[in-house]
Amino acid sequence: MKPIKTALFIVLTIFYSCGDDQVNNPTGSTEVPLQVKVTEVKNISGASIIYYDRPNDENLQYVKAIWTTDDGLEYNQTASFYTDSVLVDGFGKEGSYKVKLYSVSHGQTFSEPVEVTVNPMRPPYLVAYDNLQIMPTFMGIRVTTENETGAKLAFRTFRQDEATGEWMEVGTYYTLNPGVEYFNREHEPDIEQNFRVQIRDRWGHWSPPKDTVCSPWFEMELPKNLFKEVALCNLAGDGSYVPDQTGYTLPSNFWGHKMHSWSGSAVSFDRLFDGTVGNGSQCYHTKPLAPFPQHFTIDLGDRYNLSRFVLWPRNDASNQFRGGHPQIVRVYGAAYNGDNPSELQDDITDSEAWLDLGLFYLSRADGSFDPYPGTNDRTAEDNEIIANGHEMTLNAIDQPVRYVRVQVIKCFAASAHAGAVQIGEISFFGAN
Repeated sequence: MKPIKTALFIVLTIFYSCGDDQVNNPTGSTEVPLQVKVTEVKNISGASIIYYDRPNDENLQYVKAIWTTDDGLEYNQTASFYTDSVLVDGFGKEGSYKVKLYSVSHGQTFSEPVEVTVNPMRPPYLVAYDNLQIMPTFMGIRVTTENETGAKLAFRTFRQDEATGEWMEVGTYYTLNPGVEYFNREHEPDIEQNFRVQIRDRWGHWSPPKDTVCSPWFEMELPKNLFKEVALCNLAGDGSYVPDQTGYTLPSNFWGHKMHSWSGSAVSFDRLFDGTVGNGSQCYHTKPLAPFPQHFTIDLGDRYNLSRFVLWPRNDASNQFRGGHPQIVRVYGAAYNGDNPSELQDDITDSEAWLDLGLFYLSRADGSFDPYPGTNDRTAEDNEIIANGHEMTLNAIDQPVRYVRVQVIKCFAASAHAGAVQIGEISFFGAN
């Protein structure tokens, strides 16, 4: 034990030999630091950036800005010695505001303030309000606006009770996206109703309410008992031949598929629309190592004006925002509406034969596309998507369609079933 005690004694001796002044009071910490010199103020939406020259003072540790917003709340922000600017924000409206900049020493000694006037521009929540549009859509309303700064905004949607006149909240939508579009559904169709939307920023500022009167359009979930697989392949004119996928070398425009199977599995094409969402062993599962994009084609059994499409990933932890969980999907509708699928044109580049109904990115709840490294890493919001499915609003078209093709361009990540597309269920919505 003697060598250990000797080493400890040496360490303590070195520590205390530094002296109290050096250990507890960094150089110049008791002195008032020199002030910064403001060089520029850049006013932006709801905020301002103050640029300054730092003094040549080793006693300066950081710069602190203190200001009061239009609603009487005091905020502060610090900027380290290594930066030359500080952001002041939280303003609920345009105007002139005084900001005090303090130089702060290592010992927390403040300089006299440097006062600067900032003039933040119209804040993001009001810019979004200026561009807010509320329009009727299938079974509800469609709300759009612009959020160019990517600010965190909340949109509260209300519907007025016809009998009492009371405004009832029917949903809240959160976003940071520059382009805002969301849908509020489950309202009575073909009846004029009063809707209201208000926007809130992260500081609790509320926009004025924007009201509209509109009649939601009728929509229904398409009956899945009419759905049938259509086996198409661009290598055969009659649609009857699906080539062997041994070796998995297929043309890039191949529209067919071949199902995976394992002992006791319940994997088949019709699992796409069997009404079962929560059973991970009953799913659509293509063969591993097959090339992308992969496609399937469905005969809806009747002609419909399609409104939206919901896709549930396979209900299996190893596949949720991982593995064969689809990430990029494109949907097409056939111009041909007859009863003979063999008359469908099989060239996806033929825009007269196939109508592009939309390209969709199936992200995680936070908008990211990184696969989860583990099976238990999902957030509560991600689990909500898994339970409710990815909803995709299809492009409006002038004619109904009977045949749809779903193209899976990319999945979240390779896994034990690399190259396989795994889908638990799909649903289409629209009207005759």
